[in-house]
Formats: sequence, structure tokens, C-alpha cells
Amino acid sequence: MKKSTLLLFAIAGGFAVGNLYFIQPLLAEISNDLNTTASQNGWLVTAVQIGYAAGIVFLLPMGDVRSRKLFVPIMVTLAGLAQIAVGSSTSYVALIVALFLVGFTTISGQILIPLTNELSDESHRGRNVSFVVSGILIGILGARTISGSLSDLTSWQTTFFIIGLANLALAVALYRAIPVLEPKPGLAYHRLVTGTFELMAKNPWVLKVMGANAIGMLIFSSVWTSLTFLLSGPQFKMSTTEIGLWGLFGLVGAVGARNTGRLIDSGKAELAAKIAWIATAASMVIGSFAEVSLVFLAIQLFVMDAAFQAIGVTNQTKLISSFPEARSRINAGYVTMNFVGAALGSAVTAILWPILGWAGIQWIGAVLALFGLVLWSLKNRPRLAE
Repeated sequence: MKKSTLLLFAIAGGFAVGNLYFIQPLLAEISNDLNTTASQNGWLVTAVQIGYAAGIVFLLPMGDVRSRKLFVPIMVTLAGLAQIAVGSSTSYVALIVALFLVGFTTISGQILIPLTNELSDESHRGRNVSFVVSGILIGILGARTISGSLSDLTSWQTTFFIIGLANLALAVALYRAIPVLEPKPGLAYHRLVTGTFELMAKNPWVLKVMGANAIGMLIFSSVWTSLTFLLSGPQFKMSTTEIGLWGLFGLVGAVGARNTGRLIDSGKAELAAKIAWIATAASMVIGSFAEVSLVFLAIQLFVMDAAFQAIGVTNQTKLISSFPEARSRINAGYVTMNFVGAALGSAVTAILWPILGWAGIQWIGAVLALFGLVLWSLKNRPRLAE
């Protein structure tokens, strides 16, 4: 796989997932223009997430039978047009519909990961997938900074126009870079959608791996949700921009974990994942002292994000490599379980915060990390059933 293609996949994947988060720093500005309430703004974010969940279930499995050279650029183009529609919205209803469409069409990053796996030779598969996943994680952490900065320079409408045009440019670049691959056997659409859940049901070890990874996402989401409560609270009184800058610590950790792929390629994936689970638990314990000093928080975010990426890359590579004829379907299941884990993390944290506070939630996260390690260690690899 060419280095230029790999870099493009990482950028495009990061930008694609970033489409889900560009809206978040702009809610106050949108509220001023459209006179929306805080509750309505919450539904704008929810519309994107619901759209994304629907796209993962109903569109992503099509990556197993459709030409990726056409399918990926089409999805990126539709996401770009949806972002332009967001920038053109003059009413709340139009805006929420456009944001749903942004989420629904923003699946290209999750097609590019299995495609990277397919295009890579065995000796470089782990590091190539790790590189693209790093780009996606960077997109998650950096999207809010990009859209917030653009909005400060222009307006929220112009920001979405620029984001939309960037998507269209990436679509052209991806069409030129993705090679023509051998056609795959066709399957009825309903078989594709239900096939995701059939693979999970027929392969118990898959559910264990996905379940363990969902626990990791629950912890990840819980930390970032409780971090907002902590830093915006009476002790630190940080602004939204200041809180957003803490994402840079996680960004450094994510970049630092790119070498996980080399461990996978050298046959040390199991060891890397075990160390990452233990490091996650340790980072939660360290972070529990953040109210004493924010140095502990910085250490937590760096270690946790690096460990989380190591766990995610190891699990995703294992799953996708095990089902060469159903890469998109198995990835759809993986992403769906992660989505559930992240949603539970945010919801549970909001409930437990008044009761346990920052330190209590971090200690629960440490226990969950050890439980994730146990669940992950109990996985087994029976004969694959497709």
C-alpha cells in the first residue's frame, strides 16, 4: 500500500469522523441566530449521533459488496453536501434534518479501516490499520478545535460551507487513490444488514472482544464527560475553549500509540492489549487525584488515550482480519457496540456525578478496566462461522 494512499486514508478518516463533532462548539452561536433553547441544542447533537448509528447499521455493511472506489467517494460527497445544507439552514427544522443526514452519510472512515486491512500485506497490516485509526482518533479530538477556530474567523454558516467543500475535495482525492478491486459476490440487502448480527451470534468470541472494547469506550466517554463537569465547576471555572485544549493531551497519547501496529505485526498483539488494559486502570487511579493537582489529569489523559488506542487497534485488526469476506459487516458490529458503550458512559456519568463526584467515577473506571481485561482474556477462537 502506497504511503501517500495511507496518509490520505488517515486524513479522510479523521475528517469523516470529525463531521460528527464539528457542530458542538458552535451551539451558542447557532442559538443566537436561530433563537434555539438549550434543550433544542441538545437535540442537534443527538440528531447527528442518531444519524450516524443508522448509517452504521443500514449503510456500512454495503461495503462488503459495493465497489469501494465508488462507494467511499459517494458517501464523502453526500456528507459534504449535507454539511453545506447545515450551513444553508435558516430554520431549526432544516438544521436538525441536515445534521441527521450528516451523521447518516458519515461512514466513510469505517469503510476505510477494513479497506486498509485488505490492501495491506501481512507484514504491514497492523501498523497501517493503526495509522488510519490514529487519524480517526485525531479527528475526534481535533474537530471541535477546527470548527471553533473557523467560526471565530468567519461565522458558523461559513464554517460549514468550508467543511462541506473540504469533504468534496477529499471525495475527489479518494476516487483517484482507491484502486479498482475484484468484484465481490452479491448479497441481498437484508442479508447484509442482518449479517452483522448473525456473525456476532455465531461467534461468541467476537461478542467478548466487542464487549470488552465497548467497556473501553464507556470508560473513555465517562472520563471526557466528567472532565467537563470537573473543569467547568467551582474549583477550576474553565471556559469551553480552555476545557477543549485538554484534548491535546489525549491527542499526544493517540499519536504516541501508533506503534501498536508494529507490535501486532510482530505477533505481540496479545501482550500489547494486556498492558494497555492495565495502563488504563492505572491511569484512572492517577487521574482520581486531579482535584489535588491537574498534573494528575494530564498524565491520565495521555496514558488513557494511548492505551485506549492500543486496545482498539488490536481488537479491530483481529476482528477485520478474521472475516475477510465480511470486513464491513463485522466492523459495523464493532462500531455499533462502541457507540452503545460511549452512550452508556455519558449517561451513567451524568447520573453518578452528583453522588460520587470526579474521584469516585475514576475509581469505578479503574475497576471496569480490570473487568474489561478479564472479559478480553476469556475470549476464545473456535472455528469461524460466517
